[in-house]
Amino acid sequence: MTMLKTKLFLLSATVVFLISSCVPATRYVWKSDPANPSVENELFSASISPSSCDNWGCESFRLTVRNKSNKNLELDWNKTLYILNGQTSGGFMFEGVVYKDRNNPKSPDMIFPAAELSKTIWPNNLVEYSSGRYGGWSNNSMPSGENGVYLTVVADGKVISEKLTMKLSKTQVSNK
Repeated sequence: MTMLKTKLFLLSATVVFLISSCVPATRYVWKSDPANPSVENELFSASISPSSCDNWGCESFRLTVRNKSNKNLELDWNKTLYILNGQTSGGFMFEGVVYKDRNNPKSPDMIFPAAELSKTIWPNNLVEYSSGRYGGWSNNSMPSGENGVYLTVVADGKVISEKLTMKLSKTQVSNK
């Protein structure tokens, strides 16, 4: 009789485990308001959109700058800053920047006349290194609230700065 009780217990435990694993996990969808903030002046137009978004948040922006002039523009990465809740909070890293060197000075990007630059950028201050079993560098998600880019462009020696911000928020969705 003991063997039968053990088998019934194991069967019951298995059923409870399977039922509990079928309960939908909490899922979130991240939205920005406005969806794609943009600015425009006589020399260029620029926009940002959140990217690398998952259940935990958005890790980066997709920045697009279009040169409307007949002169080269320089995007000054050393003066282009992450905005968090109304305050600047460090710079950005992007493809080609080594994690450990992300706060070092960066060369500007040139945007030729009538050309467009489009780049995914990650806030430097949201990067962390963790040691241990799954250690290494990672990009943390931007928090709910105001996030954005303080963009600095140089044209003929003239510095032009523009502010692009959005409010990030999460909405819980059902897994049905």
